[in-house]
Amino acid sequence: MPHLCPASMNDRTSKIEKLPDEIIIEIFDFHRLVALDDASSGPWKWHRLAHVCQRWRSLIFASPRRLELRLEDPGFLARLAYRYIVPPHITTSGPQDENNVIVALKHSERICELDLTIAKTLWSTSDVSMSAPFPALEHLRLRSQEKIRHLALPEQFLGQSTPRLRDIHLTSIAFPTLPMHLLSAKALVSLQLEEIPSTGYFSPEEFAKGLSVTTRLEILKIHFLPPNSHERNIDALPQNRVILSALTELEFKGNSEYIEDLVSRVDAPALEQLNLVFFEQLTFGIPRLSRFIDRTKELRSPCHASILLSEEEITITHHSQCRSSDSGKFYLQISCDELDRLLPLLIHVSRQLSDLLSSVERLSIEGFILLSSWLEREEMDPTQWLELFRPFRAVKRFDVTGSLVQSIASALERATGEMARIVLPALRDLHLIDYQTPTAIEPFISARQLYGRPVSVHAGDGSEED
Repeated sequence: MPHLCPASMNDRTSKIEKLPDEIIIEIFDFHRLVALDDASSGPWKWHRLAHVCQRWRSLIFASPRRLELRLEDPGFLARLAYRYIVPPHITTSGPQDENNVIVALKHSERICELDLTIAKTLWSTSDVSMSAPFPALEHLRLRSQEKIRHLALPEQFLGQSTPRLRDIHLTSIAFPTLPMHLLSAKALVSLQLEEIPSTGYFSPEEFAKGLSVTTRLEILKIHFLPPNSHERNIDALPQNRVILSALTELEFKGNSEYIEDLVSRVDAPALEQLNLVFFEQLTFGIPRLSRFIDRTKELRSPCHASILLSEEEITITHHSQCRSSDSGKFYLQISCDELDRLLPLLIHVSRQLSDLLSSVERLSIEGFILLSSWLEREEMDPTQWLELFRPFRAVKRFDVTGSLVQSIASALERATGEMARIVLPALRDLHLIDYQTPTAIEPFISARQLYGRPVSVHAGDGSEED
């Protein structure tokens, strides 16, 4: 190797320093891949690059995901002792990382991201460290390995102060004091709580108070594990609701009475996606939910509504625009394992949402094939469908697909005389997919013609374009 004089070395260094950060990180990543290809060299020794200069150290620790830095890498724990390290991203993939995690958590003032799958052994060892303040923490993602006895976060978790926290994602973890912790999370953008056990319950009233400071919150997901018992608050509605002005996506899974109480206490005028899954219930009402939706800009006047019936659930979807896939969407799924309750339950829900459904211009209904034998029973009254159609006063196009076609056609066959004028009064196009004999509904078509409201019937395999 030729000898390099100091001048030439400085010249090469100055050229490297002129490279942009992204190019240097790309070079680091290539160096990592080369090391991985050489099994004899062992794990990638990134810490050697970190010793070159302050800039390289900063770039490496600012790109832990890009460079796939992990706690088990050689020298990681030793480097935690250096003052120059920026807040690390703590990620663990299994029990082999536990010792490193415990040591890393002692540096809570530097940690900006926690992404952990927690076992009971780790939690019992590190719970003291988790009670320390985490002033730099921005992302918190915790998952429990315990499927029977769920882990619970203590009241002093994270020192009750997370001023920079932007993202919370908890799975199968009880955190009953979460509403109190939210009061210090003013920078929060995403809050996702999945598989909340009964021991992690917090009331809608407490939760709304905690959300009152999260003015930047964009995504909110609340998924309870069944049974999600909740006693409805029948007190007068709160005079001052919490305004979540940045919220665009809300997901909920649990008891309908819980979300009823919660949405009576909050407003989300910019909401674009509302996904709800209700557990099996004998009776329920959702008038507050309907009013909450009516207070949004994007969801209050749906153009397209689709209904899907299966043997175990009802799914209702509203789109704010008839053709755009990017439009706002309201999705409601209700568990129901009794076939005799399917249609009455659907009618009940439609009545609860009648103010919203009055603007729908396109209606689509589909049923799975096994429903046909149930619908064709002698005791089944097809005119129940006519009751379902009452709120849909603005529907111009009606699509029926699958096993429900015959039953709905039989219902329309009975809608003659004055009833033909009342049922779907704005209807212009009726599409009966996979139905070849539209003659059964000729009395309905003739009556509509008589009232000056003609309806075009399209029967076939549904291959024609919209």
